[in-house]
Amino acid sequence: MKKKITEWLIKSKKGIKAFMLPVLILYFIRTLFIPTFIDVFILFILFLLYIGSILEWY
Repeated sequence: MKKKITEWLIKSKKGIKAFMLPVLILYFIRTLFIPTFIDVFILFILFLLYIGSILEWY
């Protein structure tokens, strides 16, 4: 059971890495043209999640 959960977590981390980069790029371009506080805040949160997945902080 523990092995299956560990495998699932590893696969989900890889999926997050593959999914988050295009989302970050598109959201960054959107924030450049229409910068609101909430857009900047959401972009910062997404950026932290992406960096955390790369550095394996979670």
